[in-house]
Amino acid sequence: MILERRVIIFPRADFLDAMRRYGERIGKNLPDTAPDMLGFDPSQDIALTIRFPALYAGSSPKDFVFSRDDVGQALTIYCREHRVPLPKGANKQIEKFKDGAALSMLIGGGGLHVMIIDDQEVMRTIIKKLLTKANPSQVSEAGDGVKALDMLRSGEVDPDVIICDLHMENMDGIEFLRTLRAEKGNINSRKPVLILTGDKSERAHEITRQVGASKVLTKPISADDLIKQINLVRGHFEVSR
Repeated sequence: MILERRVIIFPRADFLDAMRRYGERIGKNLPDTAPDMLGFDPSQDIALTIRFPALYAGSSPKDFVFSRDDVGQALTIYCREHRVPLPKGANKQIEKFKDGAALSMLIGGGGLHVMIIDDQEVMRTIIKKLLTKANPSQVSEAGDGVKALDMLRSGEVDPDVIICDLHMENMDGIEFLRTLRAEKGNINSRKPVLILTGDKSERAHEITRQVGASKVLTKPISADDLIKQINLVRGHFEVSR
């Protein structure tokens, strides 16, 4: 059970200020001008892209990209610089809030609900064993993308993260992702999806990312690495500097 949840909101201007300050620390000096675009999706590896217009005729717009960890570090440092107290030991998570961001802190912990989609029962069993170290409160299973979509649409499941195979009968991982991401009325349409596959083709990986995968992982994978990636796609991060 989550005992307490605290959220610090960063409106667009504060969010940009935090990223500018952090950018200076890591050698990414953002222009002082207003950006043309700010794309923020904490479920993705590259969570934030800020695009600035061309500085002079004939030049191209400039993109600055930041990882989930970068954004987490930037917001944490910004809070410290402005003397905003952050509870020790809290599970910190970055979230999208309107056209800005939010830093969410879970105090007391909460149960993890994982959904596994794979047409091989033995593989689903292996993944469940890998997840044991994370002590999930609930694990839901589906044998293919069609069944998974039915469960997600009906509200039968409300997972924190989805682990999905790439190649499956009836509906593969790419079609599952494409369909899920397009269903704006589905409350689970933006849930983080980890694709776990034995296919090492970079082209297949890139297509999978383009249709909405939060991360593509290749088999075999260790329990520690899988749990780390689950925490990352959920927007969790550790304050390391």
